[in-house]
Amino acid sequence: MCSSTPKISLVIPVYNSEKFLRRTLNSVLNQTFKDIEVIIINDGSTDNSINIIKEYIEKHNNFYLIDQENKGQGAARNIGVKRSKGEYITFLDSDDFLSCTFLETLYKNAIENNADISCCNYYLYYEKSHKKLYMPFTAKSGVYSSEIALKKLILDTTFHYFLWNKLYKRSLFVNNNIEFYNMYFEDVATCPKLFYYANKVAFTSKALYYYTCHDNSILSMIDAPKVNDFIKSLGIIRNFLESKNVYHKYRSTFKLYAYRFKLQIYYCILMEHFDKSSFSDIRFNIKNACNAINLFVSDNYIPTDDPPNLPQYVRTPRKKKKIRTLLK
Repeated sequence: MCSSTPKISLVIPVYNSEKFLRRTLNSVLNQTFKDIEVIIINDGSTDNSINIIKEYIEKHNNFYLIDQENKGQGAARNIGVKRSKGEYITFLDSDDFLSCTFLETLYKNAIENNADISCCNYYLYYEKSHKKLYMPFTAKSGVYSSEIALKKLILDTTFHYFLWNKLYKRSLFVNNNIEFYNMYFEDVATCPKLFYYANKVAFTSKALYYYTCHDNSILSMIDAPKVNDFIKSLGIIRNFLESKNVYHKYRSTFKLYAYRFKLQIYYCILMEHFDKSSFSDIRFNIKNACNAINLFVSDNYIPTDDPPNLPQYVRTPRKKKKIRTLLK
């Protein structure tokens, strides 16, 4: 049962998730760790999500609803953090679900190791086939200094930018005025800040989070606005490291990430052009994306606004006009 000052606050932004929502919320109810509050932000859903949330709110006195107009996932997470009371805070996407020991394991690792952040491995769960894939390329179980953990996070190979497989000391957000940006990939832009301010990061290789892969997930619907925000996240990381005068510590790591990042961006651009069956702007898009990435990794880069206030790097491919034929 949740106390008046719970150990953990669990924040769940919800937008049109009626298909998955009961599974998600049931995985929270099945947690072996009970001293939690569950803050559910209905972000302007137009389906039956709000009614499903109300069912759980009425039955469980540690479930709370915040109902708002659609403002995006970053804004929903921000209000969840502001309303939270827990010593630690974690985030759950409304189409994903948890192992029953997710909270207990991460909390225990955080407390025993006096760590500000506690992380676990995860499964990719494929909705159509109901198969799960354990992610093998992760860090070894252990406790890492902030600097080592941040280097691993920036590389995005053994630690990853995902917000949801981690438990954070809430004071990281409150004491450092950390808020999520109103953009796609806001976790990529935010996680490095949290790792920078953490004293230590504990990691377990146990997979305790299930990331659901389906047709409407953000990674399956990459388009020009998402690509633009993905590129912007690289600039935000560079700006932050420069603002703390620590970029020199992470320069080589950042550049390695940017090289792989560039390949990912090229792939996303190509896939969208193939999807639209239009290649008229492909050279423009690849060139602009390349120029933006090169700018953010340049040794002569001077930080700009936060987030970088630059023009759109990539524009949406234009669909080919259908040629009408006249039959005599």
